Amino acid sequence: MNILYLINHAGKGGSEKYVLSMAGYALPKGDSVFLLYNEHGLLVEQMEGLGIDTSQIPMANPLDINAAKKLAQYCKSKQIDLIHTQFARENYIAILSKKLFGNSARIIHTCHINTENNGIWRFINKLLSSENYRVIAVCNSVRDKLVSNNYPPDKVHIIFNGVPFRENIDKTSYTAEELGISDDKFIFISLARFSREKGIFFLLEAAKLLKNSGKEFALVVAGDGPLLEEAKEYVKANDLNGYVYLPGYRQDGAELLLGSACFINSSSSEALSFAILEAMESGLPIIATDVGGNPDIINGNTGCGLLVEYNDAKGLEAAMYNIMTDSNKDAEMAENSRKAIKTIFNVDNSIKAAYSIYLEANAAAKGGKA
Repeated sequence: MNILYLINHAGKGGSEKYVLSMAGYALPKGDSVFLLYNEHGLLVEQMEGLGIDTSQIPMANPLDINAAKKLAQYCKSKQIDLIHTQFARENYIAILSKKLFGNSARIIHTCHINTENNGIWRFINKLLSSENYRVIAVCNSVRDKLVSNNYPPDKVHIIFNGVPFRENIDKTSYTAEELGISDDKFIFISLARFSREKGIFFLLEAAKLLKNSGKEFALVVAGDGPLLEEAKEYVKANDLNGYVYLPGYRQDGAELLLGSACFINSSSSEALSFAILEAMESGLPIIATDVGGNPDIINGNTGCGLLVEYNDAKGLEAAMYNIMTDSNKDAEMAENSRKAIKTIFNVDNSIKAAYSIYLEANAAAKGGKA
């Protein structure tokens, strides 16, 4: 098969990790893999490192006719069999390339986000999304949102995100040593972009409340974004130095996870968070907001953490205190996190399930089926 990954922003987020994993699986199968993107980022270098042909085309908006025309021409020149899109913009452009310019490639779309469309876009979805061969939802809430947004229910399939599982991990004191945190502190960690939807100030408020408990802890929030400087001012104004550490974006996130004791997700909206899954694989209990796909991960069956209401700082503080002070529960949740990754949220399972749709689409194309 000739497989094209089409993505607007080729950066360093979860969807890019997904694309990289899929490409890395397809190449040894003998498939030819290509990447088309609009905004350059880390994914481009990563794909080129695998020997993948990458090219840039402008994608100004979801209904960019010129982009659709260029995409059709590209697919014809490369004899593309299958296009895998990651967000609505690229998906619409791929569909328009098919409807307006005769692109014969099958289109598979993975939806990574929970988005409520307005009436106009729901109408456009109803008009265009039937051209998708399949639509992959990364969790139950994303599937429900897609259906309410007028995607055909029979074409929507749930395939949970997954991460690689290591049989053995070495817990370290890396985070404390790297960031100058005293060894006696219980380290909470969050890897997040400093933007409003990530609930950074709700998290900082919970840390402020927890400080009053007299317990020794550290909260590390690693990431960058437009609110980072404002967050630093909050830490300073509320005398949280020595409790809250904001080191900016770090490339050693995996090491920071192994050197921490509990992971926190404070977002107002999530699909199925790669950051949570990576923390679980590192053997951490999880505290997360009860939104989006988080309940698919943290529930009575997995037993890997605690859910809290978004923007309930007291509830989040109570969960942090609970995990920090109950060592038996903490250890049980950590063990359950690892089990859940091995059995449920394993990238091998996710990739194989998605690749089976590739094979089905390719077989349908040869058989002349829709």
